[in-house]
Amino acid sequence: MANISVSTIKQVKERAEKVLSLLGVDAKTNVSAEEGRIKVSIDSADKALLIGYRGENLFALRYMMALICREILPEGTSLVVDVGGYLKDKEKRIENMVDAAVKKVKETGMEEMLPPMNPYERMLAHQRVSGISGITSYSEGVGAERRIFVTKE
Repeated sequence: MANISVSTIKQVKERAEKVLSLLGVDAKTNVSAEEGRIKVSIDSADKALLIGYRGENLFALRYMMALICREILPEGTSLVVDVGGYLKDKEKRIENMVDAAVKKVKETGMEEMLPPMNPYERMLAHQRVSGISGITSYSEGVGAERRIFVTKE
């Protein structure tokens, strides 16, 4: 796991604040490091704009920040950008959805199909399923219609 320096955290914070300034958004940023990842938490009155429909703007912002910070991040370090706790709430909803699907699969033995998700959401769902004995998941579909299926091993 990469060692994340205070200097790196400071540089990520400066770059995040510069991006938000260029976007004309007044926001407070908090940057922290944990378990091989740097988390940029943003709080703003413009959070609806920063999050966008179904998180599309937030994921674009994360992608842009990852590109801007690429050369300063230690190898193997991921960058997470959250606005107003949106990602944290989304992670909890995905966990609940996966848990409900797993319960149904265990009760009925029938495969469960989850709604379409973006790549980040699918990764969270697959991680959640991977910790459950006797249950597995796989993805099918293309683009915005890619879904996860939960099934018995």
